[in-house]
Amino acid sequence: MSEIEEKEAFANEFMVEEGLKGKPTLNKVLKIIERVGLDKEKVKERFLKDQEKENYANEIMGELGIKGKATRIKIIRIIDTVGNDKRKIRTTYLRSTLPERIHHD
Repeated sequence: MSEIEEKEAFANEFMVEEGLKGKPTLNKVLKIIERVGLDKEKVKERFLKDQEKENYANEIMGELGIKGKATRIKIIRIIDTVGNDKRKIRTTYLRSTLPERIHHD
């Protein structure tokens, strides 16, 4: 069994145990396995951490009234940079979109 097949089998087994479905989730699990290796506890910990971060980003997006996958990814990167302080996240997001919001005559 090649290394890639081993990782895919591990990811599929992990997803069945955790009751997860879908190709996007499989891709997330495979990326986590690339980072942390074939340790189920570490994979589960990292997956839950990423899931928590994504839920927090969705909460912030709801408060700011913004939508979209690209925006969620941008918010998650901002969370990685500045932490979980909503004020800092909001300020950083608004600064990052400043050129988009300037309307020239």
